[in-house]
Amino acid sequence: MSWVFGAINANDCLTKLNVLTKNNTIYSITEPPISVYAGGNPNTCFFDHNVSPKKGWAVVGVGITENSFGYKLLDKTSWKLIIEENSFNTKEIYGHYVIIHWDENNLNIYTDKLGLRDIYISKFNNKILFSTRLDWLAKFIDTTIDFKVFGSRWMLFNQISSNSVLSNTLRIVSGSFLNIDVKNLKWIQGKNEFIPILPNKHPNISAKEFTDRLNNIIQIPFNSNNNLSLSLSGGMDSRVLLSLLVKDSKNGIWDTHTFGNSNHPDSIISNKIARYLSIANVKIDREIPTVEDCINELTEYCGQTIVNNSASSIVQLNNYQLLKNWENKTIIDGGFGEIWRREFFNKLFIKGKSSLLKRDYENVLTQLKLHRADIFTDEIINLMHKGCKEQLENIIEELPRIEELGVENWLDLFAVKTRLPNYYGHEQARLDSIIQSYMPFIQLPLLSYLFITPIEIRKNAKLFRQLIRNNYEPLSKYWLAKGSTSHPFSLTMLQSRLWNSLSKKLNVNQYHDNTSIMFLKYLNEFINDTLRSKSVQESGLYNYEKIKIILDNFNADSNLKIYDLDWLLSFEIFRKIIFDK
Repeated sequence: MSWVFGAINANDCLTKLNVLTKNNTIYSITEPPISVYAGGNPNTCFFDHNVSPKKGWAVVGVGITENSFGYKLLDKTSWKLIIEENSFNTKEIYGHYVIIHWDENNLNIYTDKLGLRDIYISKFNNKILFSTRLDWLAKFIDTTIDFKVFGSRWMLFNQISSNSVLSNTLRIVSGSFLNIDVKNLKWIQGKNEFIPILPNKHPNISAKEFTDRLNNIIQIPFNSNNNLSLSLSGGMDSRVLLSLLVKDSKNGIWDTHTFGNSNHPDSIISNKIARYLSIANVKIDREIPTVEDCINELTEYCGQTIVNNSASSIVQLNNYQLLKNWENKTIIDGGFGEIWRREFFNKLFIKGKSSLLKRDYENVLTQLKLHRADIFTDEIINLMHKGCKEQLENIIEELPRIEELGVENWLDLFAVKTRLPNYYGHEQARLDSIIQSYMPFIQLPLLSYLFITPIEIRKNAKLFRQLIRNNYEPLSKYWLAKGSTSHPFSLTMLQSRLWNSLSKKLNVNQYHDNTSIMFLKYLNEFINDTLRSKSVQESGLYNYEKIKIILDNFNADSNLKIYDLDWLLSFEIFRKIIFDK
């Protein structure tokens, strides 16, 4: 990721930092008591400072503002003008970012409202360290995994709270800001969080209003003199974006790209569409690197994203590495488009609606559970479960009342408040290190419309189907990819699930993905050395008998519990990063 690492009264840490960053620093300033280093991708990392008077700023991420010509990406000059204004505030800055702003007396930190970038602070021995890389910060402080926070990250669909998963660290995210008095190291914390327009406060918007706003957001690269590349899959959300690009002949230079195996439904469908439209579609399917490189990339990935995915996921996710050499290009994708299709937490809506209304937290948690791997001691499991319940109770108290917002709207707000900062944010930060990108469907000017877009036209992707047909009707002729299979464009959510379930049972129209098995077998020696190590056996976190069963099945060439092994490896790499100083 594009990163910032800074210190107050802690210049002695900088030698170790240079080793961690592998001298990948773009900007730095050391003017005691403040030191600030920033690096990564120069298109998502900006920095400026004055020697006299002592002041400066650093930004990582992608900033977007609106002017009379539309929305525009912020470059260094634009950031400088905004940050150095006396009336500087972040209310009208969209996108995803962390801003550091300092002078001789104060150091201020700001984050975007939706939590797509975050930063961590630790105070000890009259020193303060702050970093957008939690795994790096852990190398300098006395810390451990806080399983009451981490529990929802491991046991549920995603982490619920916005707290740090490590002890002795404060996470600044989702519109939080921090003002630190440099001399006495005291700080004041505040929040400028996302507050949606509620249904009873504004008339409903039309499909045309939604389309116009979305189209304006798609135009951002063109307004900023950049070329655009759309991540095109076989799914619904990227097709909506494509339909708008095709509809407007005045668009600038743009193309598409598709990740993954050419036999995957995503690739097959996107290729058919690209051929029909005669548009460029770059196939991106990276070969698995050497074992040593795989281990290094896996370590970097698990550290950056805090066990966001299973270990083998990097085979697909590291396809982004091939975008590093793309010059003067901004990529967009359909990320979080599900929010406009009422797709999040449907299991909870169907099976746990009454439990939500009754505040039956135990049953609600049952509907939010997502199995990753059964590897921990009973003590850790109980601690994580307790943390899950506390986090759920807290957020239900914090959000508007379910009865006032309605269960479905409440679940969407719950997704915005928990899934964006605790899953999408970590992936966005990683992508910032590679190329400039943003997700149109969650930009604030559009997302503010969420709850004044009637549920009935969002459900079953009615709104999206209408947009695709209105913008470019031929795109509705192509099937939609869903996981390892595909289905006709016109099917509702329930119909598509039944279709895909039947396809799997009949083994019809199926793509059989053995990537996880191949990847884990490729790292066989590393996996056995890691998971049979004394460090793992004596960690005190694991029920090692369970790990032995998982490993024995793996070594016996059995696919039994291969999923558990995949997640176990991801967690163990993260644990090792945190505890190995």
